[in-house]
Amino acid sequence: MFLEVLRQRAPDGPRSYGFEYEFISRTPLTLDHMEEIYGFLPSCGFDPDEGSLVSPSGMYITFEPGGQIEYHSTPMFGWDKGTFRSALSEIKNTNAAILKALGIEYLSVGYIPDRGDAPLCLTSERYRNLHERLTRAGTRGREMMKGTASIHLHVVIRNVQEMSPLFRKLCELSVTEEFGMSRDRREIWDNTDPTRCGQTLCSQKNLGSAEALAKGLVCFALDAVDLREGVPFRKKGEITFDKFLYHMTTLFTDVRINCKGPTVEMRTLDSIPAAHFEEKWRKFISIVEEV
Repeated sequence: MFLEVLRQRAPDGPRSYGFEYEFISRTPLTLDHMEEIYGFLPSCGFDPDEGSLVSPSGMYITFEPGGQIEYHSTPMFGWDKGTFRSALSEIKNTNAAILKALGIEYLSVGYIPDRGDAPLCLTSERYRNLHERLTRAGTRGREMMKGTASIHLHVVIRNVQEMSPLFRKLCELSVTEEFGMSRDRREIWDNTDPTRCGQTLCSQKNLGSAEALAKGLVCFALDAVDLREGVPFRKKGEITFDKFLYHMTTLFTDVRINCKGPTVEMRTLDSIPAAHFEEKWRKFISIVEEV
């Protein structure tokens, strides 16, 4: 069923790419700060859209539990430097406008210490349950939620046959010095919830086919603790496939399959200044284009 979802959602045409770019505030934020930001963003062209905010260019903004702002690019082709640079310009201008109007400075850094006890800036059941889970699982989960910022790199899955080689390639990149986590973030990730994060799938050797990879992904998800009931998903009282797909969105392994695209998503790169991000982006595409 999981593979069938990917088959149905896979787009036609050339391979496309995307990114999610997170920034963390210089000082901890509160729910009052978040209300100010939500109220201000429409003046920057971002209007509410099903729980997110979207600009005329198609870029989305969401937020992380510590108030980190996250920009979601539109899909773009590897050769399209203009669209990529326009996206970076939009991000830069929006962050500058927030600073000027509200005094909230967003930084492109991977980690700011001592944020574990900062206020929880998202109040949905999903994040309240995750926050509660991470007070008991591991030792650094609340720091992950509120003190880190990263760049997620996406590659579209055009057919399930290319899912496994793309997944393996991103696993290889995720442990390189150029695309891996900094020491600080790695230490946090290694001490968060072991049932929903880490490098577990990347360490498996039998991922040579879409079916084998799908089985590994599904088994990992079934063993991951459900945020609402606090037991492995396979032991929940009521299981539906839709609930399973939602549950998969609560897992944050270093590399994962994101069903929305669908894409293979690598989550290891620390947030870095835009001036350095373009170089990483071009290198990432040049490597993946060979797959």
